[in-house]
Amino acid sequence: MIKRLVTLLLIAGLSNSGWAVAGEEAKPLYLRQIQAHPAPKLDDVAGREYKFLIDPAKTKDTPAAAFKDLWTKVQAAAAKHGFTVTEKEKNPLKVEMTTKEYLDTPEQALWKKGYLIRITTKYKAGIAEGSGKVTVKAIFENLDKTLAAPLTVVGIKSESECQDNVGMAAGGALNGYVEKGASFSITLSDLGRMTLGDFGKYIPELLTLGLPADTKLVSNKAYSYRARPGYVVLPGTEPCGVSMEGWALKEDGPIFLYDFSYGYEDLTLYENAETHQAGERFMTKVLMGELAGVALPDDGKWGGSKVRAFMKRPISK
Repeated sequence: MIKRLVTLLLIAGLSNSGWAVAGEEAKPLYLRQIQAHPAPKLDDVAGREYKFLIDPAKTKDTPAAAFKDLWTKVQAAAAKHGFTVTEKEKNPLKVEMTTKEYLDTPEQALWKKGYLIRITTKYKAGIAEGSGKVTVKAIFENLDKTLAAPLTVVGIKSESECQDNVGMAAGGALNGYVEKGASFSITLSDLGRMTLGDFGKYIPELLTLGLPADTKLVSNKAYSYRARPGYVVLPGTEPCGVSMEGWALKEDGPIFLYDFSYGYEDLTLYENAETHQAGERFMTKVLMGELAGVALPDDGKWGGSKVRAFMKRPISK
């Protein structure tokens, strides 16, 4: 899992939600980010994930068939551009199911205040487990606020994350945004009625947002079908795990969105320049280039983020 989970400035002088000005697109994204935020500003951003959204209408009609189709296309495109893509030896296209629930008020008051709550529940033999993984993310438009969010978890074992996410920007360039988060696993019944206060017991920061503890949160649930077929090999880091994921609104329902992602951890933007450059080149040449025909038409609106597309929250104003 990529460590350390929004938005980065792309060049100096722009607002946090701005795109690169004319002429800057030719400069690699990581260099634009460093120019905007010299060391040590981004020292806590220790990992990168590259995300590409795919239109379900432009691939096969079931997750298993779609993953096979997309993986074959990626392998061919990677070879064409000199990249090494390896495949797992055993059952590389095995499909796993989970649910992803995004909890907020009907008006998305939490998102507007810069926070997101997600519960991930695994399924075994078609039956949901009794426990789930809660993730709370800081998703401020202002980078300083995102990095400063404590997201302190109390009373239970947790893990933290802060990563740079790379996706397609409007006009076909690359955009980066940072997400910071904290996660913990819990028996779902311990979350009570899943009010804001039920989550605030574990992350007290949620109770400082000006919303009552008894605020009712509604569930926006996606059924996730995922395959992890292999790795993208980039210089300067371990082979990067690939994930292909499709979301449906009901179990075994039609997929409304696919994505292809890969990434690495334990590297800041200030080190291993060859890794970042190769990662960006794979994104632009293999995915945004050779696989442009299967891309979600408005991918640039969401920066590669499935949840932003799902919740109708564009990455920039």
